[in-house]
Amino acid sequence: MLYQILKFLMKITVSVFFRSISIRNKNLIPKEGPLMIVANHPSTFMDPIVIATMLDRKLYFLAKGALFKSKIAKWLLPKFNMIPVYRKQDDPSQMTKNEESFEKCYEYLEQGCAILIFPEGTSITERKLRPIKSGAARIVLGAEQKNNFELGIKVITIGLNYTNPHRFNKDLFINIDLPIDTKDFKQEYILDSFKGSKSLTETIRAKLEKLIIDIQDSNTDKLVANIELLYKYKLEAENGIKITDMEDSFNLTKNIVASVNHYVETDPARAKNMEFRISEFLNNLKTIDLKDEYLEEIKSTKSLTFNAIKSIIISIIGLPFYLFGLINNYLPFEIPGWIARKTSKTPEFIGAIGMVGGMFTFLIFYTIQILLVWKFTSSSLFTFLYALSLPITGLFAYWYYYTILKIKARWTMVNLFLTRSVLISNLIYEREQIIIELDKAKEDYLKFKAG
Repeated sequence: MLYQILKFLMKITVSVFFRSISIRNKNLIPKEGPLMIVANHPSTFMDPIVIATMLDRKLYFLAKGALFKSKIAKWLLPKFNMIPVYRKQDDPSQMTKNEESFEKCYEYLEQGCAILIFPEGTSITERKLRPIKSGAARIVLGAEQKNNFELGIKVITIGLNYTNPHRFNKDLFINIDLPIDTKDFKQEYILDSFKGSKSLTETIRAKLEKLIIDIQDSNTDKLVANIELLYKYKLEAENGIKITDMEDSFNLTKNIVASVNHYVETDPARAKNMEFRISEFLNNLKTIDLKDEYLEEIKSTKSLTFNAIKSIIISIIGLPFYLFGLINNYLPFEIPGWIARKTSKTPEFIGAIGMVGGMFTFLIFYTIQILLVWKFTSSSLFTFLYALSLPITGLFAYWYYYTILKIKARWTMVNLFLTRSVLISNLIYEREQIIIELDKAKEDYLKFKAG
């Protein structure tokens, strides 16, 4: 019961926290029968929450044993379907307890339940898959062996792709692959359990790599990110990809990564030159506090005039709604972020703490505010309208604030254009030359692929 209540609340929280959530191949997840779900792990406990709220069935979670140290944790965490798993780096003396945890997993799988595990064993926000552990393979194959390979356990791989898991109002693409049938590893496991587990683990790794943006080299990742910043919008326009087409955008980034890797391997001088030119260009923008997205706009006087007029209208009309939303939502919005920054030693926890903390702070503040309005007005209609306005004006206040920042940036850009036109013209020219070079690199890469 506690699990279901929390899942309902978190489902609402997740849908509000992310600007958009796109799920590919959700229909591939079996609705019944024993299931092991394995996923990458970029954002601590945000990852299991996202998967649990997406899934249409009850889920059990393998969590690090260090969380179960206190008596309260040992009592409470199992009520949220959490199963401890002990890692050597945390406490080698606790490793023997994994036998008990594995037996518990066997029981759940025999009952046709679904279990979630993150085989990387640690959570770091990087666009790469870290070395994965064999625990998932050992559990499913161990359970199958115990039951003469008659359970029919399926293994589902899930790739979690966040635009930024630590910030509110960003996007999430959940990528799901075809199930792995554990019966395919029966003979190998019976002959040699170590090799059988290793073979399944390798299959899981290969599938997860396809489901995420996997860039092992940090310098390559930086170059890809810069190319996305300058060039991806052009590729999206050429291919008719909208901002809501998360799967197509993901595939486009995959292609950018593949092309960059190609040049790093076959023409490192060209890759280095492009890396230098883009970095220099972006650094020059940074020195004058200007973003790349506004340079294209500044070339059009008509666009500048239209945006200037629109900015004034938005600023005036939206101000009272912004103030109302700000007053009613500021504290419940800011408190979780403040707590996350004060309590978290690693960035991977910030978004998760903020999201979960926000669920509680908004519930508490909204409840108190609504009760106070009811007490002082005694009007059901007014109280209902006030309650309805809270989330609506809160989201509007967030949008208005960042819109004003963009308006400010545009005016800064206009001022720079009028006072330092030579500098801006040089930046626009350099940007155009970089785009031309990227176009040429794309054409050469496509020719290489074609033949």
